[in-house]
Amino acid sequence: MTIIYIHGVKVRSPHHGAELGKPFRRWLDPKLSVNGAATDYDPVYWGDLGARFRWDLEARPTTFLLGQGGDEKFAGLGSLREAGTHSVLDDAAPSEPDDDAVLRPGTPAAPATTAAVTPPLAAVPRERRADFLADLYLAVHPRRTRGEDPIAENAQLAPLADAAAEVAAAWDALIAAEADEDARAARLVSAVDAALANDNLLAQGGFADWMGKAGETLRRATAWPADAVSTVFAELRPTVNEFVAYFIGDVLAYLNERENAGRPGEIPRRVLAALGRAAARKKQTGEKIVVVTHSMGGQLFYDAISYFAPTDPALAGLEVDHWITCGSQVSLFAEMRLFKGQPDVAKPQKLARPAAVKAWTNFYDRNDLVGFIMSPVFDGVTDLEYDTGYGLAFAHTGFLARPSFFQELADRL
Repeated sequence: MTIIYIHGVKVRSPHHGAELGKPFRRWLDPKLSVNGAATDYDPVYWGDLGARFRWDLEARPTTFLLGQGGDEKFAGLGSLREAGTHSVLDDAAPSEPDDDAVLRPGTPAAPATTAAVTPPLAAVPRERRADFLADLYLAVHPRRTRGEDPIAENAQLAPLADAAAEVAAAWDALIAAEADEDARAARLVSAVDAALANDNLLAQGGFADWMGKAGETLRRATAWPADAVSTVFAELRPTVNEFVAYFIGDVLAYLNERENAGRPGEIPRRVLAALGRAAARKKQTGEKIVVVTHSMGGQLFYDAISYFAPTDPALAGLEVDHWITCGSQVSLFAEMRLFKGQPDVAKPQKLARPAAVKAWTNFYDRNDLVGFIMSPVFDGVTDLEYDTGYGLAFAHTGFLARPSFFQELADRL
């Protein structure tokens, strides 16, 4: 099996795609490997050809914006990672909580004093532990800076889903070694950090700081129902504004450079090269080809498979067995007829799925500002909602931080 991954906007390091190979292989190898052979993983990097900003986006204003979080499947800490050091809870008058309401899904809960709230560690269902750990790690990560989307911009965090799943498997033993909730939370976070391998922060004396942050974050989380975290306030304007700038910039850079004198530009050539390697492997072994694209990566693949590949003799007979999109704008681009060679089709008709693609599944999050569904525009595609649990600022890349998303991929293939 060959997995091709094409990243989205704002990624500026080839290590992002390389490190994502760890969660892809963890969840997809058991499902897709043939006769025990390792899955071939081929990430396509194009961030070095994306937009460049000569004034480092210093023209962005800073204001406040309301962020909406997830509302089910223990979305919990996903929203808190957008909340910064100041929370709406800090301004609320203490009140006695309804202990049952704290953990009862869908029940509104008033802010409460931290001493009276039941910590959530014992309440986290076993099947949600890996997602919970990924959220907690991102919420307290000390190198988080304002405006940063760590999954896209910090390549060391790209394999976070894999690390969180590894630690979740040892959850019981780790928390049994500590006497209180703060220490248990910190121990879990430190274990995730160790699993990421390249982060030596704890060895440099950061454990005590993380202990305090982890415990505080858990207490903030329990002030809302564990399965119904709905709203936190945060300084989201810089993050969203920067993302939009990169999104527009990378889109324009691609559209401007994708074809030159009738020949594919450098970005399409990289995608075509990966397809060529996968096609050659398939001819030799018969193994299937799976393409996973995030965000703008979907547009790159669509142009490559529907416009450039059919005229490339080296890709004659190419067949992609399954295309997975997440946080995608392929349908939006089609609405505006921005693809090369796109037929002049409009509602009520639909565009056909690319002829060389046997199956297409699209994942979307309702909170994702630039994630679209495909079925109103294309025939032969399945749209599946996936709640990342993150709000406006991070829902777009939240797929890649969630262990349960990679499990969803494995279940669909």
